[in-house]
Amino acid sequence: MAKKPKLTETFADKQPEKATVPQFAPIPMQIPLQQGMQGGMVVTLPASRMAQTSFTTVAGPPPAPPQIKPQREKVAIIGTAPSSRMLAPFNDLSWEIWCCSPGNMNICPRVDVWFEIHKNLHWPEHESYGKPYLDWLSKQSFPIYMQDQSYCPNALTFPMDEMVKEFGSHFFTSSFAWMMAFAISKGFKEIGLYGVDMASKDEYVLQRQAFYFWLYLAKSKGIKVTIPDESDLMQPPSLYGYSEVTPFGRKMHARKAELQGRIAAIEQQEIPKLQMQLQGMKDNVTYLKGAVEDLDYVISIWPRLGHSERQD
Repeated sequence: MAKKPKLTETFADKQPEKATVPQFAPIPMQIPLQQGMQGGMVVTLPASRMAQTSFTTVAGPPPAPPQIKPQREKVAIIGTAPSSRMLAPFNDLSWEIWCCSPGNMNICPRVDVWFEIHKNLHWPEHESYGKPYLDWLSKQSFPIYMQDQSYCPNALTFPMDEMVKEFGSHFFTSSFAWMMAFAISKGFKEIGLYGVDMASKDEYVLQRQAFYFWLYLAKSKGIKVTIPDESDLMQPPSLYGYSEVTPFGRKMHARKAELQGRIAAIEQQEIPKLQMQLQGMKDNVTYLKGAVEDLDYVISIWPRLGHSERQD
C-alpha cells in the first residue's frame, strides 16, 4: 500500500532517493498563546510563516501582542441638579459617563453606565413615575446596575456586599455614595461630580454629611475629584464652634432671628385680624345665600302673587 504524503517533512523524508513530496497550500492555524492575561489570546499565522512553523514552536521572534483598549481613567457621576448637570464632559470620550435617577431619563446626551439602586419603584406611592421609568430602562442598551434582576432581566447585580466589605457600612447614605465607592474600587484616577448638589433639606440632613467621607477617601487615595463651582458640594460643612462666630456666621444668625420675629408678629396680630374679617365675610355670604334661597321659594311657589284677574 502506498504511503500517504506528509504535510510536514522529516529528516528521513528528505533523502535523495525519495520521491518528491507534493506541495500543499498551508492552512492558517490559530494557536492559543498565554500572555499573562485571563483567557489568553489567539494569534493567526500567515501562510508564509506556517511553512516554517511546527505545531509546537514558532520560528522567529514572537508576534506583537494585540492592542487592548485601556479602561478610561476618568468617570463623571451625573445627578439631576440643573445648576451643573449639563456641564459634564459628555463630548469628551476620555470620560466615562455614569448616570442615575428618573430625573435624568432622556436628558443626558451620552450614557455609559446607569445605576438604579432603589427597589421600591413599584410601591403604590412611587408607581406614577416608577413604572414609566422602568419601562424606559428595559429598552436601553447600556449596562444597568440594580439590586437584582427583578425589575430588568438584563440588569447587572450591583456588588453591594463587596462594597460593604471593602469600605464598611457607615457611609452608604445615597446613590451617589454607592457610585463613588464603586468608582474608587475600579481604580479611576479622576472622578467628576456634575448635577450633584445634595442641597435639599432631606439630603442635607440624611445624606450630605456622609458624602464628604467619599470625597475625603478619594482624595486620600490620590484620586482627583472635580466639582464645578456651580455645585453646592463646593461648599464644605461648617467648622463646629468656629464658623458661627465669624462675621458672616453672626450676620446669618441675626438675619434668621429677624425673619422669625416677623413671622411671629404676623401670626399673633395680623392673622387674627384677618380671621375676624374672614369670619365676617363668611357670615355675610351665609346671609345672602339665605336671601337667595328665600327668593327661589317665592318665585317657585307664588308665581302669581299680585296678579289680579279682571272681571268684565
